[in-house]
Amino acid sequence: MASDESNSEDQAEESHGLRECMPCRGSGQVISSLGGTPSKVSCPWCEGSGVRVPGIDGQAKWPTEPLK
Repeated sequence: MASDESNSEDQAEESHGLRECMPCRGSGQVISSLGGTPSKVSCPWCEGSGVRVPGIDGQAKWPTEPLK
């Protein structure tokens, strides 16, 4: 039975491990039309890393700096 438990733990770790950020497709940037003109900005879901960050709601954040 111990081997079954370690297999399920390994599978759980793989499924919850590092993953490519889906909104930016791993690029770390998304196109924002905020302000009227489309421009590339850091992805709010992965904070520009390209890797999904658990627990971040990109839609709940508002930019603290003016858009560039």
